[in-house]
Amino acid sequence: MSEQWGLCKDCKWWQIEPDAVIEDPTCGYCIEQDLQPFHLRITGNGGCNRFMSGKPARAEGSSEKPPAAVPQR
Repeated sequence: MSEQWGLCKDCKWWQIEPDAVIEDPTCGYCIEQDLQPFHLRITGNGGCNRFMSGKPARAEGSSEKPPAAVPQR
């Protein structure tokens, strides 16, 4: 876990649809290991202290309600 807070759109734990554009309103799925049981669906301008800088993962079903995708990391 990072000591630093960051935005989902800049986090490697954020997973979005394969053809989605990385923007503030884009909905995705938080795939951070401890948060996976919650099937957390969140937009790119959300954020938390589990932030890990990197490119978001991509998988079909990441923006569904609840997310239906399998975590890719």
